[in-house]
Amino acid sequence: MSRYLYTYLVDAATSLPATQCVAQTPEGEISADNCFRSVMWSPDGQCLATSSEDNTLRIYDYQTAAVSTLHSRLSITHGETLTSYSWYPYMHTSDPATCCIAASMRDQPIHLRDTNTGVVRASYIGYSAHETLLTASSVAFLPDGTRLLAGYPGHLASYDIQRPGMPVEMASMSLSRRSKDGMKGVVSCIAPNSDCRTMVCGTFSGHMSVRSQIDIGKAEMVWRFPDEYGGQRGVDHIAWSSNGCCLWASGRGARRYLVCWDLRDMRGPLHVVAKRPSTVGSISQRMRFDFDQSGRYLVAGEYDGSVSVHDTWDMDNNPTPGYFGAHKDMVPGVCAHPYYSLLATASGQRHFDEQPSSDSDNEGSTNGAVSPDNSLKIWSVSASYAQ
Repeated sequence: MSRYLYTYLVDAATSLPATQCVAQTPEGEISADNCFRSVMWSPDGQCLATSSEDNTLRIYDYQTAAVSTLHSRLSITHGETLTSYSWYPYMHTSDPATCCIAASMRDQPIHLRDTNTGVVRASYIGYSAHETLLTASSVAFLPDGTRLLAGYPGHLASYDIQRPGMPVEMASMSLSRRSKDGMKGVVSCIAPNSDCRTMVCGTFSGHMSVRSQIDIGKAEMVWRFPDEYGGQRGVDHIAWSSNGCCLWASGRGARRYLVCWDLRDMRGPLHVVAKRPSTVGSISQRMRFDFDQSGRYLVAGEYDGSVSVHDTWDMDNNPTPGYFGAHKDMVPGVCAHPYYSLLATASGQRHFDEQPSSDSDNEGSTNGAVSPDNSLKIWSVSASYAQ
């Protein structure tokens, strides 16, 4: 497949590109008490992987524009909570040997799964100093595909994918539990930089650090996600900008912010973007964001079912994003296609039956609750291409 560079064509009046839903899952694809948690395009752009509340990893094919209904080709059920997953970076459908995905579960080793059959190709295990099995809360492949990184409570591990079992390097995030230096908490997200041999990781305690991909135990810099922007609830998701110098991260909670730092000047955040708040109280579900292929436009899911589009190259003059309605429920998963101007969105959240309030002031009020909508959609976004 030829690699194209595209950038969204955004209307200056609405701050939005034209969008059209070209494919979606049929009603009842997953049960009403289930919901999608995330979605990720494969590196070759021909498959989608989703995680859901029932701890199932589903693989969808989208190899032709003629497909309007999405049905899962493969469902991989896990016995414990599915915490994270990552595609092999050189995966291509035409080469079955590369069709694999790494998935981590609670109280289980990391499994490298075949995305054609679902079988386990290899397992990677991490142990604590007390010889107890550790749960990886985040996994990510290095861009060259030789190593698999895993984030554990207080530790970061690097595995040689050709040597299943123990990690080749297990690094502690701080000198000791009482030490004030280093990072604290569970490593919640990892983002390797494809332009240089660095990576960044964040924790559920709100710490972030830049490290070398070669020596993961050495932290080049450590800082804390600002508490006023949700840092006390932890770092939710991290992504590099297209120039490899700016870093975007999102916090957790009902009031969520996207914060950008320029690593060349760490005196403070470069940009801070406030997201639409949740109307149903505190939410701990992860909310992901992504960039278009040019790296200019950032797309993110919202609590009210919409998707926001931010022009990161013109934040000073145009800080207000555009919004388009994508789902009827919260959108925790957003992923841009690696080659074409297609956007995948996944919606859903847990819903609990609540008794209506007897207070007359609340009579007839829905408290801003959204309608249950557990669906996966693919959107065609207007864009310009350059090969």
